[in-house]
Amino acid sequence: MELLHRTLLSALGALSVFYALVKVSLGYWKRRGILHEKPKFFWGNIKGVANGKRHAQEALQDIYTAYKGRGAPFVGFYAWLKPFVLVLDLKLVHQILFTDAGHFTSRGLYNNPSGEPLSGNLLQLDGHKWRTLHAKSAEVFTPSNMQKLLPTLVQITRKIQGQLGNENLQTLNISELVNGHHIDVMASMVFGLGHGQDNQEFAKWTRSYWNDFKLWRAYLAMEFPIIARLLQYRSYARPATAYFQKLVLSQLEEQRHRDRQPLQTFLQLYSNADQPIDDVQIAAQAFGSLLAGFVPLNATLSFCLYELALQPELQDRVRAEIRKTLEQHGGYLTPDALRELSYTKQVLNETLRLHTPHPFLLRRATKEFELPRSVFVIARGNNVLIPTAAIHRDPEIYENPERFDPDRFAESARQSRPPAAFLPFGEGLRGCIAARFAEQQLLVGLVALLQRHRYAPCAETLIPMEYDKKRLLLMPKTDIMLSVELVD
Repeated sequence: MELLHRTLLSALGALSVFYALVKVSLGYWKRRGILHEKPKFFWGNIKGVANGKRHAQEALQDIYTAYKGRGAPFVGFYAWLKPFVLVLDLKLVHQILFTDAGHFTSRGLYNNPSGEPLSGNLLQLDGHKWRTLHAKSAEVFTPSNMQKLLPTLVQITRKIQGQLGNENLQTLNISELVNGHHIDVMASMVFGLGHGQDNQEFAKWTRSYWNDFKLWRAYLAMEFPIIARLLQYRSYARPATAYFQKLVLSQLEEQRHRDRQPLQTFLQLYSNADQPIDDVQIAAQAFGSLLAGFVPLNATLSFCLYELALQPELQDRVRAEIRKTLEQHGGYLTPDALRELSYTKQVLNETLRLHTPHPFLLRRATKEFELPRSVFVIARGNNVLIPTAAIHRDPEIYENPERFDPDRFAESARQSRPPAAFLPFGEGLRGCIAARFAEQQLLVGLVALLQRHRYAPCAETLIPMEYDKKRLLLMPKTDIMLSVELVD
């Protein structure tokens, strides 16, 4: 009886301590006197996100809509017990990304290069390691290097036209088609596999490197990184990262034994740089490109074809521009030809606005930031979210934001908006360093897909579009199916 009594008292004491810790954690914004969304016990303001009943974008959109216009440049909210700043004001967005970016150079993501070498990439690193690596990577992703890689990209993209074939009318899984195309691009241009090689094993590990991912475990690793490293927590499936690392190291070794060769891969750019990094670091950057770019590029190209299928007059206009531009350049997709595809770029930008792959940008304040001419302060260590998807759907910035309208990105319309109103790849110090290549890859892919084929909804097309609530990125709930017709 006494043992039972002690057990009950111990359990009651533990629950009391837990309750007190939760209440203290969820009282952070109240103690600071900051406008905030009232949190639910333990869940904070993201109830339903962890179990896939609600997309993270929905939660952020609701908070943004409820508090924007109340006079505060940001609002506090909680992801479980962790306090976050949600930015509401575009001027503050501009300060965080540009004018005062030195206060927000960290993302606060978990990394452990000693135990999980491929986590030592630009996306995940912070501090001095990130600064050093970023400076060395900047000479790789220059406009001139991207132009040099264009012929290889065009050559790879011809395969997708062959896969579309010459059938007059067919129903295709667009998501699978685009996924296969980007696997070829990643395998060849980022990881160095020869164009035309069998990429089945590469595709297998591309699908499975995040098989063991659990949002709550990633959250705990981000919150307690020292403990996570002691417990040897891994963000990605070990067999997958072992495959990618071995692949890059073997490709680099082969590359060094070959005679002089044309520039075709990022591995060449990194290994030939004036400030080279070691082979494992190169492998980490290749993996970082896969991590940050593969899924967003798939989603964007698929969403773009979906929207054009719903508006055939826009699709015809894009196709006409593509054909006219190619004709003027002798049938070749040159850097000059890409620059002349102005309306095609508008269509891609409108896709990125309406279906923003990364619904938010994450920053962590590395030092206290006092907003000019105000009483508001972002404290050192505060995690800051810039809700890009919510900004992209703000009716005060984009009239009738749910409508797909590429004219929003005509030069005159674009110049009328603040620079921070469109952030598909992030901006500033921690913006996507490979944004130029991503844009080039999307443009080349869209040219190949639209040049000789027309897309339309079919019986299996899901209208309206629904997002997969179990994913952190904005992705279609089901594969996009469209009718594809060969055109003269």
